[in-house]
Amino acid sequence: MMGFIGILLFCGLFIQVSGAESDEVRLIVYAAPNETGGYEPVPPDVPLPENVTYSLRSPLLGFVTVDTDPNETEYITNELLNLPWVHEIEQDAQRTSGSVTKDDQITNSSPDQWALVRTGVDAVRRSGLNSSVLKVAVISTGADVSHPDAGTFDRGYDWAGQDSRPEDADGYGTALCGIISLIAGNVSQNSTNSSLVLIPERIGVTGKDMSASRSALAIAHATDAGADIILMGYGGTESSRAEDRAIAYAKDRGVLLIAPAGDEDSNSMHYPSDHFDVISVGSVAKTDGLSYFSNYGIYNELVAPGEDIITPCLNNSYCRGTGTGFAAAEVAGVASLIKNGYPGLTSAEIRSLLQSSATDLGRTGRDIYYGYGLLNAPAAMKAAEDLTLQKTLIAFNSGTGSREMRRALGSGNSTLHELQLVHGWNFISIPAPLRSQKTCRDLFSKVNTDGHTIWTYKGADGWTAQNPEISPAPLDGLLVYSDAPVSVPLVLNMNSNSTKTVEKGWNLVGSPFLKEILARDILSPNESSWVSILPFNVSTQQYDPAIISGAEGRFSDTRNISPFTSFWIFMDTNGTFIRSSGV
Repeated sequence: MMGFIGILLFCGLFIQVSGAESDEVRLIVYAAPNETGGYEPVPPDVPLPENVTYSLRSPLLGFVTVDTDPNETEYITNELLNLPWVHEIEQDAQRTSGSVTKDDQITNSSPDQWALVRTGVDAVRRSGLNSSVLKVAVISTGADVSHPDAGTFDRGYDWAGQDSRPEDADGYGTALCGIISLIAGNVSQNSTNSSLVLIPERIGVTGKDMSASRSALAIAHATDAGADIILMGYGGTESSRAEDRAIAYAKDRGVLLIAPAGDEDSNSMHYPSDHFDVISVGSVAKTDGLSYFSNYGIYNELVAPGEDIITPCLNNSYCRGTGTGFAAAEVAGVASLIKNGYPGLTSAEIRSLLQSSATDLGRTGRDIYYGYGLLNAPAAMKAAEDLTLQKTLIAFNSGTGSREMRRALGSGNSTLHELQLVHGWNFISIPAPLRSQKTCRDLFSKVNTDGHTIWTYKGADGWTAQNPEISPAPLDGLLVYSDAPVSVPLVLNMNSNSTKTVEKGWNLVGSPFLKEILARDILSPNESSWVSILPFNVSTQQYDPAIISGAEGRFSDTRNISPFTSFWIFMDTNGTFIRSSGV
């Protein structure tokens, strides 16, 4: 057995470097998973068949790689499988990336950035900052850290050259870094430095000599280095257990993983983008049509502009690039904007926001060409703001902070409320305008309506589907189905008066009060022209007995009307429901 040329201990990964020739075949040899969620120990040095050498070792991910003559691959595989610690073996999968072309006519990254306009990034990238440091790893050909537009960098690693200097000699990695920096870095400058820090991980000298084993090591290293987001700027047709183990390791630690769908104009499998825990990004042209080269298929999740993209290049120059890698870098940039502005959001929540906020292209809903649709930065940022507000309100409502705040505000002026929905149909109403002006779609985004439409009642026009793109009107009655009990946080503008005109006959209307009120007092004294109220009981999913004006006993008008509920009311003349500010 050939001796080791060197051993490097780095962030839990042992890398053993051999003098393997480029024409050798690299096999990945796996140890079995153990009961603790890790892997069985990999022996540091075991006898190997002749002309077989160790090349890489990762106890963290439970594998080593060995290099051997291609004519002896089958024999060596069988020999290795006889070792007691060996669980399985596979040939190292190849990975490739895109490329860039230098353009001497471009002197900076600002002109003709149509992709930023089409995705709305230009409208949000100069908005507010967060002082915490956001780390984004870019796994590719390294980075030219001296380029003024490439970004601010942290310590990465060169898995191709086996040292801590991931210097880019190709230009593609620098280009990907530059796109992310252009989108998220320009809004991340605080008084001392940038809150966006890029971690370059080099897994190939060019885009043609990458491998899944290096990819796995880079993913794990970037995770241990504190990356919030990892852009894997490459892909290949074969899956890899080493990559799968690394992706699982990163996901379990809250990392958001993004990869290009590939540039082969194919719906064949493509990895790591086709991994369930990775956002797969396709490319669109300036016409919004799928780019001629972009892969497609059931794993496509989002699309973004990927043609004629201006990027930083080597030696302070600039390039033009085309490919799904640039589209994926744009998604990584917008994800960075979200995480930078709303650090409390998890990677799963950010992924969901990117999906729900995308501009639908092609067939309605998710499809194999455009996924959920085109990256939409302003919509994603608004959705992030709304979700953060919801989480804040839920946290307040579940702890002592809520009670303290309500005591400070006073029960009549509190702006924090919860709309409680039960399993089944709910007759609801909002007594005051929403401070966030949330649309109906946003407000009920966490409610599973089981395919049921949200309805409102428009008098002579009868039942009408509630427009999902507008905010629910105060005092309007809504009929909402929920497949499970759920709480919907509300922030109301209590300094605003609300009115609703009701007509002679039946009307569906909500209570204008924030507390229980006697039915006889639901209207002001000069608006006492109602005849009957028909309330819906959510517990029984049936109407309760009618409340009749002036009646006693079972139909008494001294029965209570609950806040945030809607009910049928029969008027003998036209009238007006009024909620005064602060009530």
